[in-house]
Amino acid sequence: MRNGHIISLLVLALLLAACAAPTASPTAIGTESPFIPAPITPVSTPYPAPSVEFPAQTPPSYPGPSTPPLGTLVIPPSGYEPQPGDASLQRGEAIVDLANSQVFVTTSDPAQAKANLIGNLPDQCHLLRVIVTPPDTSNTINLEVYSVVDLNKTCSNVIEPFSATIPLGNYTSGEFDVKVNGEQLGQLIISYAPQPGDEKLTRGDVNVDLNLSSLMTLTNPASEVAVVLQGNLPDPCHQLRIMLTPANSENKINLDVYSVFDPQSVCIMVIKPFEVTVPLGTDLSGHYSVYVNGQLLSEFTK
Repeated sequence: MRNGHIISLLVLALLLAACAAPTASPTAIGTESPFIPAPITPVSTPYPAPSVEFPAQTPPSYPGPSTPPLGTLVIPPSGYEPQPGDASLQRGEAIVDLANSQVFVTTSDPAQAKANLIGNLPDQCHLLRVIVTPPDTSNTINLEVYSVVDLNKTCSNVIEPFSATIPLGNYTSGEFDVKVNGEQLGQLIISYAPQPGDEKLTRGDVNVDLNLSSLMTLTNPASEVAVVLQGNLPDPCHQLRIMLTPANSENKINLDVYSVFDPQSVCIMVIKPFEVTVPLGTDLSGHYSVYVNGQLLSEFTK
């Protein structure tokens, strides 16, 4: 009976052992099981842009007006500059007749630029004032023209005409716009005087319209006679040149008008008109004939 119980217990133990979860078999000595990493699920993340830091920079200072090329900034006195005591006077207007006023350049070296202003003052009590501003960075010469008057003076209400020659400075070359109270008076083309280096350029022809060209008298300061030349250059690359031959023994004055250009330059085929005023000098007395490229332009007596 006791043996029967023992056998039953053994059978029960075997059944329980068979139902238990199998355990991992031991690893053999000296061997390792391979490592299998768990799969990684990629995550879509935007790539950050690299951060770049630039060193702080100080903005450059604004350049002041540059000195016009080859031009002096010294403006000779005209006698119409503001005067001591103007602060106690009343400022008034001065009407400039732009159609009859002129800008011109002497044939001296360096060339002297001047403006001949024609206009009217309100009456004889008004005094003419002219302020000349030297060429700015855009090569513009500005003239501020006005008048001053003493209101305590009694003056007849009669318009007073004026004619004033205003020096604009001495130059060796360049092209400048001249404005009076913000309005265009004319253009100074200083480059028509023969220049160093012209021998390296090619000489060309200039179309001078003698029908439109003429003589004029600069009323101030010495009633100087001048030639106003109008014509055309073949294109903007041609530079105007004028050589003045003083009066000979027959009182003939000749102006040799031509152009110079670089044949290697590429230029648009557009005619460039010009109008220049060439004074003939102050030491003239008698009857003179003026020729342009050998052709008679006009005559005058001084």
